[in-house]
Amino acid sequence: MSNLESTVPNIDSDAENMKASTSDNESQNQSEKKSSGNGFILFLMLLVVGVSAAAAFYLWDLQKKQDAILQSQQLSIEELKEQVEKTVVGFSENVKLVADNKQHIELVGSKIEQAEKISQQAIETVNRSQRGWVIAEIDYLLRIAHQRIAVAKDIGGAIAALKGADSRLEQLGDLSLFKIREQLSKDIGNLNAIHQADVNGISLALDQIIASLPSLPYKTVKDEIKIQFTQDDAVEQPKTEDKTFIDSVVETVKQIGDIKVHQKSIEAASSVEQKSGIEQLLRTYLLGARLAALRFNQMQFLHEIEKANEIIRLHYDDKDNRIQQMQKTLLDYSALQLSPDLPELTKAWTMLQSEIKSPARKTVNAAVANKSKKTASKAGVKPEEQEKQ
Repeated sequence: MSNLESTVPNIDSDAENMKASTSDNESQNQSEKKSSGNGFILFLMLLVVGVSAAAAFYLWDLQKKQDAILQSQQLSIEELKEQVEKTVVGFSENVKLVADNKQHIELVGSKIEQAEKISQQAIETVNRSQRGWVIAEIDYLLRIAHQRIAVAKDIGGAIAALKGADSRLEQLGDLSLFKIREQLSKDIGNLNAIHQADVNGISLALDQIIASLPSLPYKTVKDEIKIQFTQDDAVEQPKTEDKTFIDSVVETVKQIGDIKVHQKSIEAASSVEQKSGIEQLLRTYLLGARLAALRFNQMQFLHEIEKANEIIRLHYDDKDNRIQQMQKTLLDYSALQLSPDLPELTKAWTMLQSEIKSPARKTVNAAVANKSKKTASKAGVKPEEQEKQ
């Protein structure tokens, strides 16, 4: 019994020991599970960190590569821009060069055409016969006559040119040009019938008058008063009728005291400044008349001469012989006709051009030229030498 009782406590203790060991095992198992779970979590965290680091490195490397690609693309774009700019500049230079070449080609073409015209004129000049030379000379003289009349109003020069053309026509002895000689005779007669003022002589005479202005005498105050006295005496006429008592008294006082009442002012030049101003004004009018004469301006010439005459009459001493001669000269000039109606001298030239361009005349000239060449070839003389002869 005692053994049984001793056995029971042992069993209880064993059971407790087993429970304790079991609880220890369970706690150990739990701690092992907990440690294994923590390790797994740590592993997962490390894995996540590693993956994140790998992803970040990948992304950083990818970004770096993309930046490098972008830089290379930008460089290539800039190079392309430079190439495009160079191409545009080269194209503009090519366009300018093409334009310059075109202009140069046109200039060369115009020079070639001019050279061809000159060569053609030279050929025509070389192949021209003696009659052609005479016709060309007549044409030149008729042009000169027209220019002398139209531009210079030179009747003498035009007459000389027309007489020279008529003389050459007479030497030529061509009856087909007789109508031209007849027209030239009419033109020369019309020009001889015109009286032209000597413009050069007028200009020289006015220059001489202008040069003598400082030495010309002026009117004095006494001369002016005498002139006015004479004018007043000539104007005043005694009127016996309709006189009042006051008029009779005034007339009696005038007769007693020899008093004259003048309504006009004294205009004679009395000071040096007035004389200088009058001389300068007269010089201006005379220079204007000279210029108008050289321009064949009739209205201006007459106006300037009239003003100059008026100044001389008012301010200069007309008792002096030089003043009288100057007034006479200016009066003669006021009656001149500077620009008469001049005839037209183009009719004879037009007739000559019609004669030159006529088909029959060209045929005759060609036949004469061919005949002369044949004669020269038979005689053993070159055509050029014959034309020179």
